[in-house]
Amino acid sequence: MRIPDKHLPHACPRCGRLFTCRANSGLKCDCMGFTLSPATLQRIREYTELTFGDYTCLYVACLQELQQESE
Repeated sequence: MRIPDKHLPHACPRCGRLFTCRANSGLKCDCMGFTLSPATLQRIREYTELTFGDYTCLYVACLQELQQESE
């Protein structure tokens, strides 16, 4: 079984830490516990579009920081 590239460890485009995205892998991804504003989601797209096209994963600590900034 081939593992999609999305599920291989990669560097967060915001902080550079290595992590593995588990969204759509059959496992619960850490990002599923976040509620982010539309403005925060746009910031995430800005971080990730140059690196991943439509791939929008960030390291969980970055998601926490962005969520706190938007509150």
